[in-house]
Amino acid sequence: MKKTACDCLKCEDSGVKLSIGSKRRYIQAGLCDCVTVPCPSCKGSGFLLEGDEMQRDMAIQCPDCEERERRIQLYNGARIPKRFVNSRLQHEHRDTDNEHVFDLLTVILQNLPHFLHGDDLPQPGDELFKGMVLMGPPGSGKTHLMTGFAYQCTVHFGISCVFQGFSELLSELRHGYSEGKSDVEIIEPHLRTELLIIDDLGKGRNTDWELSILDTLISERYNRNQLIMATTNFTEKEEDTLSERVLSRDKGEPDQYISDTIRKRVGERIHSRLREMCYFENLLGPDRRVSKSL
Repeated sequence: MKKTACDCLKCEDSGVKLSIGSKRRYIQAGLCDCVTVPCPSCKGSGFLLEGDEMQRDMAIQCPDCEERERRIQLYNGARIPKRFVNSRLQHEHRDTDNEHVFDLLTVILQNLPHFLHGDDLPQPGDELFKGMVLMGPPGSGKTHLMTGFAYQCTVHFGISCVFQGFSELLSELRHGYSEGKSDVEIIEPHLRTELLIIDDLGKGRNTDWELSILDTLISERYNRNQLIMATTNFTEKEEDTLSERVLSRDKGEPDQYISDTIRKRVGERIHSRLREMCYFENLLGPDRRVSKSL
């Protein structure tokens, strides 16, 4: 993705403008001011006349209006937290700390339309048709890259995506139980979407229930040969993974720290399937949140 000059800086010539509201949790996409209204193709009617085999006029939806509206809905359906309104996965976001991960995400993105909508059915284990488990310490920019990836998928490639924080999903499930909803009702959109991104994989108390929810998501998408991406603070090695504080029950004893690997955190079954479905990549470097505040 080489940097090119844009006529419209608000939407970068996509026709889709992003905005955030003080009372909204997620970014909202809408039609950019640069888009000609009414549409020059359909004159604002939303329809075009096209002749059939008998030379009779038939009304069809304006493809320009329809596709732009579809991509707006795709981005809104991705549910990107408003903190990441500027995430784009553009060349200026590439640096020496993330260049390998950035380039691999770019390759995955370029191959997605063909594998999702082309004639060749992707096969399990196909090196080009893989997602990514992006591992690394807090503040290294994992979520920024993944939300930028989601932006490119939805707005520029028309690929459906759901960005889901794992802790948030658990909260939604608990709330759904009080409304009489089943796990399937809440999880189904995560199975229908072409791309699922799980943020903070492995976060939580790691109870049997939490692992069962994660197992359902991973196993169902594995069986359906669907793409999955994830970010996590846990890595493959104990020496560089996140150390979590475990409070001591005895006030006289010091607290302990446990360094769980991602394999220990999600279990052998889930880890094995993710290894087949995804590239496992480390994103190292300084805490960008701290460096920005200095």
